[in-house]
Amino acid sequence: MSRTQLLEKNIEYLPVVYLTSSLKQLYQQCEGLSEKKCHSIMITGETGTGKELLAKSIHYSRCPNAPFITMNCVNLPFDHFEEKINTCFSSLAAPVDGRPGAPSQPESTLFLRDLGRLESQVKKDLLALLSEKIQSMKKTGAAPVRLIFSSKDLEKGSRSKDGVSIAPFNPYLLTILPLRSRREDIPPLATFFMDKFSKEYGKDIGGMHSRALALLEGYEWPGNVSELRDVMENAVMLADGPLITKDDIRFNISKKAIALESFLSREDFFTLDEIEHIYINTVLRRLKNNKSKTAKVLGVSRNTLQRHIGALETPAPKKKRKNSHQPRLL
Repeated sequence: MSRTQLLEKNIEYLPVVYLTSSLKQLYQQCEGLSEKKCHSIMITGETGTGKELLAKSIHYSRCPNAPFITMNCVNLPFDHFEEKINTCFSSLAAPVDGRPGAPSQPESTLFLRDLGRLESQVKKDLLALLSEKIQSMKKTGAAPVRLIFSSKDLEKGSRSKDGVSIAPFNPYLLTILPLRSRREDIPPLATFFMDKFSKEYGKDIGGMHSRALALLEGYEWPGNVSELRDVMENAVMLADGPLITKDDIRFNISKKAIALESFLSREDFFTLDEIEHIYINTVLRRLKNNKSKTAKVLGVSRNTLQRHIGALETPAPKKKRKNSHQPRLL
């Protein structure tokens, strides 16, 4: 697979992001970082601005065949991250063909998404473990691992609001502007997502009405590019003509609403009993038939869930024909 094909496969809308001068400058900086072999980067920006997209472009432009590993930083105990980090570095430090003395893998990237969401002590322990692993890999001569952190905001000196610093990693700081600060990117991004979802849902949509585009350009986009993507996906599903109109543009769309809209876009409809049957069985299957977890997801008690399951398993009684007790007339 060529480098261009790898970029297109792993980076969803890379050709579209080189639009405004600020983004062009940002991606030029990334190309320079790849050449300098910068091993630690911090990307800041609001939710949905494309921090992971930027991290992937840095990685795949330098080492397209090396692993890119994402670790979501959520409020979990340190043991969870310790196990993942140990497994991750063990696999990255291993020789390519498994034999001692064989060359190790090319420069890989570990992307720690939303570092600011971690509790301060867990973050402190995690950073200490990462530092220890990096030093250990240097001693063994293994290929270096590039660390890319992302966070919603960061104070000066690479120190977050909780006082835990990533300064020892000497990260290069990159900041992505919110979509409302680069409104000229809205039309091309909207068109890209319109074309993408038109193909995905098998619709022949050729463009957007001027009023629909005006709605998009006038919106503040608190969810940034991710929100624009969801709005355009929903608009494509709602559109019943060759153009997306202003009536198809709906803001504050949740992922669940989009999934339901996609489910109901079928030509055949379902009864409420059929939807209930499908949904309960789906949740049970995905939770490996754990009824306690299923009841919690559905927002009902375990006994209520059991009654629903019993009703679904019991076939509906057949209606009996009423026998007339009146004598037949001769």
